[in-house]
Amino acid sequence: MNFTILHQTTYRYPQKIHESYTICHLQPRSDLTQYCTKHDLAVAPRVRIFTYQDRFGNDVQHFAYLPDHDVLSIIARSNVATMLPADPPMPEPVHRAAIAADPSLPLLYDFLHESTYVTFGPALRGLSADLGSPEEDLVTYYLRIGRAINTYFAYDKSATTVHATIADSIAARAGVCQDFAHILVGLCRLAGIPARYVSGYIFSGQEGSILGAEASHAWCEAYLPPHGWVGYDPTNAKLINDEFVKIAIGRDYRDVSPVRGVYKGASSATMSVNVGMEALVNQ
Repeated sequence: MNFTILHQTTYRYPQKIHESYTICHLQPRSDLTQYCTKHDLAVAPRVRIFTYQDRFGNDVQHFAYLPDHDVLSIIARSNVATMLPADPPMPEPVHRAAIAADPSLPLLYDFLHESTYVTFGPALRGLSADLGSPEEDLVTYYLRIGRAINTYFAYDKSATTVHATIADSIAARAGVCQDFAHILVGLCRLAGIPARYVSGYIFSGQEGSILGAEASHAWCEAYLPPHGWVGYDPTNAKLINDEFVKIAIGRDYRDVSPVRGVYKGASSATMSVNVGMEALVNQ
């Protein structure tokens, strides 16, 4: 599928601030599953924008604006072609020996251990015990625990905040896509399956019934050789297909937050985010 995406973030300050420094993960990745054909980032007030590639291969933009200001607007426009099938087939079984023998395993340390938002505390260990031991086929286990998160956790925007921990989400038995992705990533790592956090977008279609489609979305990718990284969205209980656009990958939300920054001033910002995603008709 081909998509155009507009992502607008606006910060407003009741009093002027200065020396704001901002980092953006808003440029879609180009890999074997999709290709970003165009990306443009516009900032008001006007600034000089710099780009670099981080340790996970994400294209990152950063900028600074030093004079006094009370509004900061960031607009990203992207065109992306996705190449996954609309109805992905069930991956063939994968056994633990395949992960142990994979030559890439030493490079996956970050995706097997704890990180800022993915910690192996009592809450996660308790949930893992409740869900039962991994099957011999790790694909079956991965999809089973992904569906379990969708079944036992309620999608509730008011239940957690952007800084919620896995323990917070499990205690509330509710959250949003960020929380569900963290939990699935954590359960996989706890079971010895390399897993990473993915930020991006999901197309809602005409019905608008897809959870998380009104803003940035998040899901999990588990490393299951020989299939490589297999994406699953616990929020909507589905394998990643051509309706998903990947922006960035990392250990957890901290590595891939769409926009983050610091500034000097006593004012507290209010933030608004608007996301529009449109599917283009192939001619």
